[in-house]
Amino acid sequence: MSRMTSRFHCVLAAATVAGLFVGVAGQAVRPSLLVRDVTLIDGTGTPPRSGVSVLVRDGRIVSVAPAGATQPTDVARVIDGRGLVAIPGLIDAHVHLSGGPREEQIASLRAALRGGVTAVWDLAGDARTLGELSREALVGDIESPAIFYVALMSGPAFFTDPRVVEASAGYRSGDAPWARAVTPGLDLVQAVAEARGTGANALKLYAALDGPTVRRVTAEAHRQRLRVVAHGTVFPAKPGELVDAGVDMLAHAAYLVWEGRPPSPEFQKRAQGDFDGVAPDSPVIDRLLRAMRDRHVALNPTLWVFAGHPAADGLADRRIRWGAEVTRRAYEAGVTIVAGTDGMTTRGDPLPALHRELELLVTSAGLPPAAALSAATRNAAEVMGLGAERGALPPGRVADIVLLAANPADDIRNTRAIRYVIKGGAVVREPDQAR
Repeated sequence: MSRMTSRFHCVLAAATVAGLFVGVAGQAVRPSLLVRDVTLIDGTGTPPRSGVSVLVRDGRIVSVAPAGATQPTDVARVIDGRGLVAIPGLIDAHVHLSGGPREEQIASLRAALRGGVTAVWDLAGDARTLGELSREALVGDIESPAIFYVALMSGPAFFTDPRVVEASAGYRSGDAPWARAVTPGLDLVQAVAEARGTGANALKLYAALDGPTVRRVTAEAHRQRLRVVAHGTVFPAKPGELVDAGVDMLAHAAYLVWEGRPPSPEFQKRAQGDFDGVAPDSPVIDRLLRAMRDRHVALNPTLWVFAGHPAADGLADRRIRWGAEVTRRAYEAGVTIVAGTDGMTTRGDPLPALHRELELLVTSAGLPPAAALSAATRNAAEVMGLGAERGALPPGRVADIVLLAANPADDIRNTRAIRYVIKGGAVVREPDQAR
């Protein structure tokens, strides 16, 4: 095992110990909390319940009971929830945190948390930075959502990309444990183990991989209890080959267009699909969506990143419409939709971009507001492997709660009407305290 990989095991061990100390000292650093007489959307799929009280101790939900029931008298704080709606903390399941000045990273994380995002999933970056940020978020050194992240694997051709070169600084590009080139001689068991040792909870497959290689990598990752996410196509492997291999999530709805085209090695052209020649309702796309449903492969559409930052290539409008329509059809076919932005925050906007993504899921892709909310709560947590801890608010779960002034099931834009943000039982945003 390399010295760097050993260092990551130490970081993980330190984070685990730190988490234990947080738990042991929970009553001191996370006092008990009662949210009284609130309307609760608990994320489990049950209808909203009005007039309930949520009791939190040691960072977890202890009970959910009618507001008229006997209430404990020993809680440190009571929040009057009348007129408010409680939802699970939002999860942005597609961000990129590393790169750029640390001050900007910290500011973006703080803004995301205060904007209702209590957990994020970084889908490829420098695991040294991500591991440190994750530890700091865990022990409270920075004001941040909980941070989870992946390790990347691609074919050798991808490792001239300046982003991956920067994220691998100090290693020959393609040799970093968190950014590994899949070559014919690679010891895949060791490579996946080292990726796992960085603290990653998943692998991301990005580019320059064929179908048989995708299948081998996915099988080994699952054997070592790592999730697998992938671009909607990884060239030459097409979306259907990724689905057949058993990946857990495909990112970027617009990239599914490549299912209707011959295999190609030109991963640099991934956003330049044949959006006129491959209709969203074509039989080949319908077969793909049914396969995704049957194989339990989730879709991470990232509508906002294309609509908010359209490429100047003449395809922007068609790409946006195609991705939104395929997302709609995926939802109707029973595919699990997971919300993610590929950006997290936007300069000049006080709220994280996830709110825009949720709005696009409703207004452009036609999801019901409740389904869009599930995409950023329960669905995201389950695909990330965190379904037993986050994404919903029954007793026993981590107390990540957002209190809103209006019901997002009526209008998804109400996710922006934030009054309180509670992360792990601690109030991190009070009314009208955006920053």
